[in-house]
Amino acid sequence: MSKRGPAPRPLTQEQRWAAFRLVYRQGMTMKEIAEEAGVSRMTLWKWQQRPDFAKLYDQEYRNMLRRFRTRGRRV
Repeated sequence: MSKRGPAPRPLTQEQRWAAFRLVYRQGMTMKEIAEEAGVSRMTLWKWQQRPDFAKLYDQEYRNMLRRFRTRGRRV
């Protein structure tokens, strides 16, 4: 079975930043994060549906957890 359509484009800097910001949102809403990225809330939601965006988000989330766990052990 072959793929349909063009190959997905790599993530842009804005998309990478949005994934990072979603992990470290510090009480910000989706709307506020979208506004900072210069896109609509719907566009941000569509980005979240992309497998490569979701993978980047998951990686950053795991990195955040690892940092918190490491800090906890040092105390």
